[in-house]
Amino acid sequence: MPPRTPRLPSAVAGRSTIAAKSLCILSAMMLLDGCAYHRVVVAVPNAPDQYYHPVSTTAVGWGVIEEQRVADKCLTNALSEVRVRTSLGQALITVLTLGFVQPARVEYRCSKLPTGVGEIEP
Repeated sequence: MPPRTPRLPSAVAGRSTIAAKSLCILSAMMLLDGCAYHRVVVAVPNAPDQYYHPVSTTAVGWGVIEEQRVADKCLTNALSEVRVRTSLGQALITVLTLGFVQPARVEYRCSKLPTGVGEIEP
């Protein structure tokens, strides 16, 4: 007769299930959340647009092949702010490929048209 394996009490088994679910949720949150965050703004900006316009981009071959993205949502051709984000998952891809593939998410805000200097007539 084979030796019996001891059974865990149901309370202990329930805790391990909760711990496993918590670990899965925490791992998913880490992959979706921002890992690195870079922001560039101008020194004296015009009033910015209220929306961030997202663009996903990937550099391949250590930057030799890079997708050129155009900020086509800016009718003024002026940017107020640029943010670059990489998530933990994107950073992991970069590390696992030794930097050969570098995905990132770029967000930008457009500047509104500057107000001109004028005269007020009496």
